[in-house]
Amino acid sequence: RVVDGKPQYQDNFVTLANRAGFQSWWFSNQGQIGEYDTAIASIAKRADEVQFLKSGDFEADKNTKDDALLKMTAQVFATQRTQPQLIVLHLMGSHPQACDRTGGKYAEFVQSKETSCYLYTMTQTDELLSQLYNQLRNAGESFSMVYFSDHGLAFKERGKAVQYLAHDDKFQQNFQVPFMVISSDDKTHRIIKARRSANDFLSFFSQWTGISTKEIVNSYPFVSSKKAPPVYVTNFKLQKVEYAHLGTDIFATKSR
Repeated sequence: RVVDGKPQYQDNFVTLANRAGFQSWWFSNQGQIGEYDTAIASIAKRADEVQFLKSGDFEADKNTKDDALLKMTAQVFATQRTQPQLIVLHLMGSHPQACDRTGGKYAEFVQSKETSCYLYTMTQTDELLSQLYNQLRNAGESFSMVYFSDHGLAFKERGKAVQYLAHDDKFQQNFQVPFMVISSDDKTHRIIKARRSANDFLSFFSQWTGISTKEIVNSYPFVSSKKAPPVYVTNFKLQKVEYAHLGTDIFATKSR
């Protein structure tokens, strides 16, 4: 939660779930310490049970794999529980450098080796989500699973043999992320194209879990086609920028 432009790390979705009687778990393949890790780790460590595959920052122990987190979730599902459960998996996913994530493996060469590995990381994440979904189904309880990325990427050294993707804040694609909800009682597959902002994530979390608190104002139904207020992003200088004012960084998938 942000108050007067400052993040209030103590007011987050984990502490909200804890207060509502959920048992919370955080399983991470990202870092515990470092310039880009400490803030998220401070939220993670408010969960009832926390396990990190890495001992240092997100670049430490590069060979840890996201699918190792499934051993942790399997242990949770092995025991019947009376409390509702909140389980967070913090993945490395497609994070640069992508060939570190895949062990240099890719399915098809597209533009550069690193770009090819990047595309293959999505296949790996898709398989992980499939395995997690099967774990949830086999547990025999009602469930809902949400997947999203925390940021997009931008091309660097574009068109060159060393082309790769990395963090940036100049393009709309840097803030476009997949977001999906899969639940045990789903009857239909819907694709919603209404624009949404991560600034409203706590509102989504409140509506998704049924947890309400006076600090969270639900101004529109998040999972719907209803129009939301204009989306702004926070750039690397911590300035608010209207999403519509950003440029575009299109990925044209021409194989060589």
